[in-house]
Amino acid sequence: MTKANTLRDRVARAHHELFALRDTGALDRYFSPRFIDHSPRVRNGQDILRKLIHNYPTMTHEAHRVLVDGDLVAIHGRYTGFGDQPMMSFDIYRVADNHIVEHWHGLTPEAPPNASGRTQLDGPTEPGSSQDTEKNRELVTAFFKRALIDGDYDAFTRYGNGAQFRQHSPDIADGTVAVVDFLNQLREDGKALQYSRIHRTVAEGQFVLTHSEGSIAGERHAYFELWRVEDGKIAELWDVIMPVPEDGQAAHKHGIF
Repeated sequence: MTKANTLRDRVARAHHELFALRDTGALDRYFSPRFIDHSPRVRNGQDILRKLIHNYPTMTHEAHRVLVDGDLVAIHGRYTGFGDQPMMSFDIYRVADNHIVEHWHGLTPEAPPNASGRTQLDGPTEPGSSQDTEKNRELVTAFFKRALIDGDYDAFTRYGNGAQFRQHSPDIADGTVAVVDFLNQLREDGKALQYSRIHRTVAEGQFVLTHSEGSIAGERHAYFELWRVEDGKIAELWDVIMPVPEDGQAAHKHGIF
C-alpha cells in the first residue's frame, strides 16, 4: 500500500468512526491532543468534539470522495442529524506524526437537483491515477485566479469544456455559458461572488479542491470548490459556499481558514 493510500485509509477511518459510528474513542486513537479546529461551530481540542458528538445523538456522515495530497486529506460527503436538514460538506484534515492535527470544514444545506438533474454529490468519485496531478493543480489555479479572483468570467469558456461542463451547484445548469450568465447576473444585481485569495488546494488525479475566501454582498464567505479536469479542460464542479461568522465566539481566533 502506498503512503498516500495509507494516509487516506487512516483519516477516512478516523472520520467514519467518529462521525458515522459515533465512537469518541477515535479521538484518542487518531487525533493530536493539540488538535486545532477551524470550524465556526467547534472550538479547539478533543473535548469539544466529544461534546459535539454527544449533543447531536442522531448525527452521521457518508463519504463520497476522499482526496490525499501530501499531509492533507479532504473528504466530500453528507451529514444528517447535524441540524434541521442534511448538509453537504467538505472536511480537510492535516496530519503530522501520524495524528490529525488540524481541520477545516465547510457546510451547506442539501438542495434539490439542479436544472440539469445533478445533485450536490453525484458524479465520478475516484481520483484515478492516469492524470498528472500537478499539471491539473496548475491549470485549476491559473483558471481560478483569472476567472474568480480577477473576475474575468470568460475564462470559463477558455479553460472549461463548453457545453459538456457538468455543474453540481443547485442554482446553475450544465455548460460554461450557464455559469457565465449566472455570475454576470449576480454582478448586475450587486451580489457578485468576490474572491480574494486561495488558502490551500488539495489535488489528486483528476480532482483539485480549492479552499478560498472572499465576500458576497459585503459579507465574508468561505468557498470550497472541487474541480474535475478531463483532457486538459475543467469538466465538472461541486461546491460548498458558507458565510464566515465575524464574532469571536463563533469563529474564535482561527476563523475557518
